[in-house]
Amino acid sequence: MKLKNFTLALLCGGVGLLTVSCDKEDAAALVEPQASFDTLSVNNATAGHGNLSLDASALAANTFSCSYDTFSKALAATYSSNAVNPSTCGPTPFNSAISPYARQFSAQDWEWYDLMSTLAQLYTYLDDSKQYFGADGKLTNFAAKHKRNLESFWDMKDEITLNGQHTSSLQNRDAIAAVYVNFAGLTPAQAFANADFIIANIIQPSTAFKTTPLLSFDGFATSGDLIVVGDGIVQVMTDAGVDEQVTFAGILAHEWGHQVQFNNYERWYGPRQNTPEATRKTELEADVFSSYYMTHKRGATYNWKRAAEFFELFYNIGDCSFTSSGHHGTPNQRLAASRLGWIIAQETKPMGHILSADDLHSIFMAALNDIIENKIDSSAAMASLKNSQLKAVYGNVLNHKQEIQAIMSGQVDAKNL
Repeated sequence: MKLKNFTLALLCGGVGLLTVSCDKEDAAALVEPQASFDTLSVNNATAGHGNLSLDASALAANTFSCSYDTFSKALAATYSSNAVNPSTCGPTPFNSAISPYARQFSAQDWEWYDLMSTLAQLYTYLDDSKQYFGADGKLTNFAAKHKRNLESFWDMKDEITLNGQHTSSLQNRDAIAAVYVNFAGLTPAQAFANADFIIANIIQPSTAFKTTPLLSFDGFATSGDLIVVGDGIVQVMTDAGVDEQVTFAGILAHEWGHQVQFNNYERWYGPRQNTPEATRKTELEADVFSSYYMTHKRGATYNWKRAAEFFELFYNIGDCSFTSSGHHGTPNQRLAASRLGWIIAQETKPMGHILSADDLHSIFMAALNDIIENKIDSSAAMASLKNSQLKAVYGNVLNHKQEIQAIMSGQVDAKNL
């Protein structure tokens, strides 16, 4: 199996996806086919290896996945190639945090990576065991605390299920078999045969697959009220110097922002579209929602310096794919959105309450059209707000207009704010 090419596709608000292009001429021969089905997986990567293939297309229609651009596909009712105007963008420091783990993979590991990551992701939909967070479980109580806080913050009590994603699931034959029964339509006997083959011939011989964070390097929200946070993304960011609790809280808050969007999508955005502009809009808004919660005195209560360590690295997952329907905004734009969330949180503190999701959305849209996209002038943005309270908040936001635009252009980074 000759490795021809692999690319790091860091495409989202939450998580990156490693995609691999390999010669697969001898891969299908590893297992005799027992069943026939499609090979479209949730992360839209190739998982086809004989009877080990997976059909997860039904889930892709209802998933806002930060591991790939399935959210834009999930919400698409119309299709357009309208591109976002290109802006300053380039390679980001996040790649250096991933590369040590990528270098641990052999050519055969890359051959099977897409299938293994898909199995780990799909099992999170089925896992009804007692949940834990962090590979050693030490983030479990912290996760429960912030889930309760977010439920209260956005008035969504008992609405969201929070699950963990773990590399160790791929050493659990019951977990692997459950995925094949539920998503591939195999019989239990066939599913357990696949599980035994995978553990014996793919997982166990690999020096990387048993522990690598790149098999739980995920975070996503679904329209079925599920949020998943993987051990891997937290570990990589911790290794890069970001506090693991700040990382977990930030990812959870970002995905929770997507859940708020699921609840309000058509009312907020109108007809659903699959365009670079539409996807970027939802991603940048989730960044604002995350930062607002992270830095609000009734949210996670982090100051900007603490939260910015997370924002600066996490939002380096932004991309430069201006014509792609999965465009999530550039790293600079995403950092600017997080700064906007912090500014709004500071301006609402004296009011002694939390802005409703509708009110925060209104301020975000005013800033998006005025400051970020420069489509309307500030007076028109101000006029779009429905009451004097929101106008007062936005008036104070405008005091930071040059700062936000400097972040977007790359003239100012998080450390200098």
